Amino acid sequence: MIDMLSVIYEKLKTNEVIKAQCGSRIFYYELPETAATDKPFMLIIPMDVPVPVNYGGNTNHSEEYLYQIDVQSHDRKVVKIVQNEIRKELENINLYQQTNGFDEYFNGTKRYVDARRYIGIPFRYQLDTQ
Repeated sequence: MIDMLSVIYEKLKTNEVIKAQCGSRIFYYELPETAATDKPFMLIIPMDVPVPVNYGGNTNHSEEYLYQIDVQSHDRKVVKIVQNEIRKELENINLYQQTNGFDEYFNGTKRYVDARRYIGIPFRYQLDTQ
């Protein structure tokens, strides 16, 4: 079993641009009540369970994953810069951006939100070499 949440988290936190903008404000599922929202932050949200694909000799060799990654900030340009870096990092592990993202400004929170979905089949050997 591959813990893709951890794989994605570890991959993103090593990117210098993401590190500079989000720091340690990368969360799973939902924003903790104690999280600082005055600075950019990111949410990694699984949108489906892993789906077994690619079999050989009655053995599953890979699974397809679907994740949504939200970036929120008071600065519109920051969310775009961070999402661009996310896309590049996830392509390295065979996760690719899908259509039907979310790009909004919420007046209540005064934050821009850019949410994008990524789908793919990262082969186990790719993850072992990352």
